[in-house]
Amino acid sequence: MRLDWQGIVLCSGLLFLNASASASCLGSGDPEIEALAKDIGRQPYQALAAIEQVLGQTDLTIERRTWLEAARAQAKRMLGQEKTELPLALEAAQVLPADHPALLHLQIANLYGGGLRASVDETLDRLLPQLALLPVNQPTSLCLKIRLASVMADIEALNGETFELASNAYRNADNESLAWMRAEAASVLGQIALRTDGDYGRALSEEALRYFEAQQMHDMVANELYMSAFSWWRQRDSQSLKNAEQLFRRSAEAAQRADNPFGEAYAEAGLCGVLEQQGRVAEALQSCRASLPKLKGIWHITEYSTNVNYAAALLANKEPGQAMVILESLAKDWPGWDVGYHGYRYYFIRGQTYAALGHYEAAVSDLNVALSELLEFGDNSWARNNRLIQARFRVEQLVQSLERKTLEAVEKDRRHRLLMVSGVIVTLLLSIIVMMLLRHRRFYRQMAFTDPLTGLANRRYTEARAQEAFAHAKARQQPLFVALLDLDRFKTCNDHYGHDAGDEALKCFAKMADKVLRPGDVFGRWGGEEFLLVLQGVDRDETNSILERLRSAAAAERLKLAPDYPLHFSAGVAGLQHDTEQLAELLTLADQALYQAKEAGRNRSYFAKDYAVLN
Repeated sequence: MRLDWQGIVLCSGLLFLNASASASCLGSGDPEIEALAKDIGRQPYQALAAIEQVLGQTDLTIERRTWLEAARAQAKRMLGQEKTELPLALEAAQVLPADHPALLHLQIANLYGGGLRASVDETLDRLLPQLALLPVNQPTSLCLKIRLASVMADIEALNGETFELASNAYRNADNESLAWMRAEAASVLGQIALRTDGDYGRALSEEALRYFEAQQMHDMVANELYMSAFSWWRQRDSQSLKNAEQLFRRSAEAAQRADNPFGEAYAEAGLCGVLEQQGRVAEALQSCRASLPKLKGIWHITEYSTNVNYAAALLANKEPGQAMVILESLAKDWPGWDVGYHGYRYYFIRGQTYAALGHYEAAVSDLNVALSELLEFGDNSWARNNRLIQARFRVEQLVQSLERKTLEAVEKDRRHRLLMVSGVIVTLLLSIIVMMLLRHRRFYRQMAFTDPLTGLANRRYTEARAQEAFAHAKARQQPLFVALLDLDRFKTCNDHYGHDAGDEALKCFAKMADKVLRPGDVFGRWGGEEFLLVLQGVDRDETNSILERLRSAAAAERLKLAPDYPLHFSAGVAGLQHDTEQLAELLTLADQALYQAKEAGRNRSYFAKDYAVLN
């Protein structure tokens, strides 16, 4: 039985990559700082250089320096760089009032990559009351809400509070002077909505995209295109995958215009997954390899999921060994991380990789874990989506633009997806079990018919094949010769050099004979140092020629453990006659001829009845 691993990998579906929400506005009220913040959305590298140049000034007030540090943290976030200066900046900003917007921006920036999911309630309890005290329609409060919702959405802390933060900013950015804030709020809100309604999420993303393109904010454009691509990818049908591919490529182009290799890496990571799901494995591998070096070390779920997709593409490319290297590295580098859905996908791909490598027990174990992870993810996802839907319908301005969905429809969709993927896992488990049974059956069959020392057919199987050849030749009146071969002075080899040398002689002779003899010849170990050879369709002279080729090849061999022992043999040969009724008759005659060959001096062949020496 043969499994099409590529087909199983590609049909596993449900391949999600985390979209990265971004926001660059600060609401500082300082025209120079706000211009730098907008430049972050255009070309973050250039903006970062300009910000750090201003930070190099020695006469900055602590308030202005804190705003600039918040801008630097955001630029580094969009570039995927480590914010090494942030702890010192936070410490220096403690002299500001606890509710100062610049300090709050730094505190929010510090949450990114800091395990927000584990402490989301504590964080919200501290920050939300402070945000509530700020004017609802001022740039300062709008940008803070957008920034906090952005960070929470980016690491999947998706709940009602996250949605309401973004929707509150979206609703209150209601005039032309706040168009920047409204676009960024639409961007973050769109990412959250993509989890439950792709069409609505894409509509919000399109609104943000129009503003960012008009302002030539290339990096923000790249982000919006990425999120739209992600939403199409999630739908998994053929046309949606094509849409996703086009948008990921446009996102990469926009990231190039923004001079942001990190943005390009995100787009390439998306292409890695989409192309792998389309079965375009070579292109998928190219995109995976282009993105991973730039994502390495950012400790974001995108790095993890792209490695899993890379392993899936390697497996589809029939490179299970390389796929396992990637997967083992993930297990080592990401211990104890909550990776959500990607935990299921990791075990699903690793289970298939184990199976492709022939480790079926490990494969079954991993696939069982994958099924458990999937069911747990489905339950958590249902609860999370339920909270999002409830929050979404609490926003009055948005209710009019939404198509009401019932919880029963969401539950039906969830069950359908779980059933589909569970079916794939169960089918794969059954296939692996069948493969294990077939493999064991072949193994034990081989054990029953094979001589364990030489690898040749054992006496029982050799005799069975000889009987078949005898019956075939007799029925068709074709020539057939049976030869018993015995290694000369084998006991002397054992006594002088040891039994290991004797074993080497037997194995060497068997290997050499396998090379010299014809594919259809019957050859096996008969017992001790004796071998049986059955030649079909040859006459007496051809039989002698084959034996002499075998003799010459044996004489040329040199044993490592017995270098002075000549690998010679004597042979007794009997040919099928018209009056021969049983194979046993030929074996008896061949044995008698072998005795005569030994008596005559060894290293020669005798034919039965006339005992004429043929060499």
